[in-house]
Amino acid sequence: MSEVASVSHPVRTAALHPRAFLAIRLNHLKPRLERAHCYSKGIRLSRKIEQACFDDVGCRIITANRRVDHSTLARFIRRHRAALKLLFVQALAVCGRQQGLVNLAAVAVDGSPMLANASRGSNQRLQRLESVISECEAEIDSMLDDSLELTGFCEAVGGTDADTEVAPNEWPQLSRLLDRRNRAVVARERLFERALPSAGEIRLKVEAAERMVARAEKRLTAESEAHQKKLEEYAARTSADLAAGRRGANGRPPVPMEHKTVIVRQQERLVRAQAWLERARSPRPVPSPTARASFSDPDSRMMLSKHGGFVQGYNIHIACARRQFLLAIEIQDNPSDMTALVPMVNKTQVNRLAAGIEQPILLWLADSGYASTSTFEALANVPLLVSVTSEAHQAGFEAKREGPRGGQHEMSARLATPLGRQQYRQRSALVKPGFAQLFQRFGRRLNYRGHDGVDTEIKLLGAVHNLSKLFDHKTRTSS
Repeated sequence: MSEVASVSHPVRTAALHPRAFLAIRLNHLKPRLERAHCYSKGIRLSRKIEQACFDDVGCRIITANRRVDHSTLARFIRRHRAALKLLFVQALAVCGRQQGLVNLAAVAVDGSPMLANASRGSNQRLQRLESVISECEAEIDSMLDDSLELTGFCEAVGGTDADTEVAPNEWPQLSRLLDRRNRAVVARERLFERALPSAGEIRLKVEAAERMVARAEKRLTAESEAHQKKLEEYAARTSADLAAGRRGANGRPPVPMEHKTVIVRQQERLVRAQAWLERARSPRPVPSPTARASFSDPDSRMMLSKHGGFVQGYNIHIACARRQFLLAIEIQDNPSDMTALVPMVNKTQVNRLAAGIEQPILLWLADSGYASTSTFEALANVPLLVSVTSEAHQAGFEAKREGPRGGQHEMSARLATPLGRQQYRQRSALVKPGFAQLFQRFGRRLNYRGHDGVDTEIKLLGAVHNLSKLFDHKTRTSS
């Protein structure tokens, strides 16, 4: 404390190199002080980092005793999001390719919700969002009309009068109205996007509709051919009777093809099946009357909390190797994990190759939340073990309660072997501590809003997590 007191007060300025901004947030100091700085201490808010530049010795060394404004820090993150996301891969390259600390004998994938920077009360239905958009647009039009009227008056009189000038608080009000209207529009778009079925659901519906069309066409062809045969037979009998000098064939003549009831019904059924196929191929999203979207952060969603109840947040997925090194950390806007495994596997492989880690991943592990037939089909060539029943049963600690669903019997048989059960037991030990360490260090609450902002934030958290693992390893080996 005496050394800190003897140093003069830091100068408030923003004239710092970009490396200094990164160092303040997550870079390390000299080799003997190898640890991530503000983020590793759980200091993530820009105002807290600004304060740390005043009372933290490490930050004052990094900034050369200059105090950085919190708005400058926030703008730096917002402007350079694309570059900052690459830090995660660069940190992984240092840990894996240069230090050889990443062991890919087994990789576990899991998801957990993180609280968004928005409250549950910010969720609004479509009708309310439409009302907000209409109200904001009406107020904006009114303000613009007043401005045009004032402009015309000033041009007519050749100047402005003090009593007719626009009030200085009207333009900030216009900015707030535009921001409110834009957020409501984005929330409305999210409602329609979420009402759109996933690619897997569209494929299943299209296949079912194609089968219905094929059956309707087959039935219509069969009925038409049968009735056409009756018409031809009746015409042949009529011709034979006329040739023999009789009046014509006995009995009532068959109904014309266009009036046959069975054929008309089959044609109507075919038209309905074709219309259903067209809707399945080009679905039109229709939000449910009870569907809601967040007005504060439209990209966040209501999802089940790990401790019961619902929270407003994002579904965060991580891929963990041994010693909880993160190979990927991604956000999923769907509260369900079922559609997240294929993107996580692909992203992990991309990160591994980008980081220069040539060692292949020998085994993938995931819990029952990721189990789906379409996922197993897409990852058929990947060494994958996914629970299809309960976690305790797959690990061999509990009796079987329910059987696998359709299309999952092959995975169930693979897990039922002694080797499969032994391999699957690694899952919890690989990935659960990874989430525990992230939440213990950084908490469960996100600071940024929007998909891009949250993605940048969690990439920074993942980079700091991996760097902390590297620093701890060097501390243990050097001592």
